[in-house]
Amino acid sequence: MNTEASATRRGIFDRSTKGKTIEPVSVFIERGRIRFFAQVLGNHDPMHASFEAARAAGHPDLLAPASFFVVAEALADEERARRALPSAAQLVKCDYRYLLHGDERYFYAGPIYAGDEVVHATTVLDFYDKKNGAMEFVSLESTLTHPTRGVLLRTTRTLLHRLPAQEG
Repeated sequence: MNTEASATRRGIFDRSTKGKTIEPVSVFIERGRIRFFAQVLGNHDPMHASFEAARAAGHPDLLAPASFFVVAEALADEERARRALPSAAQLVKCDYRYLLHGDERYFYAGPIYAGDEVVHATTVLDFYDKKNGAMEFVSLESTLTHPTRGVLLRTTRTLLHRLPAQEG
């Protein structure tokens, strides 16, 4: 970015956080959370609700639904809050008055089961602007990693601030 543009940039995100990774934390995946989340989604697959059905299908325990990452991330952010550590949104200085969800992609590398203890980590990948600076974006990458099975899930997402019109 040139000096003139950075002097007039009116964004909110803290761009000095590019490349930083928030403190990774471990979270325990509970059966009750899997059952409840599947129920909320209207997902009636017995792999998410019945230990016996999951075992009969060859799984060690209940299988987390595909979108369970949001629950794991919420648990990780709760753990960070208990430790007085910032979440990714706090690190990049998201302003919820202007924040929108831009995009999200999931890359599944392995199943997540009840009883798993996984490590959640998020890295700030990049920042950019559109519409002459009226919209600013941050790209984040998160992983859920199991100590013996490795990375189970990787997600990339984009958050954006739609900034109010400048008065002038």
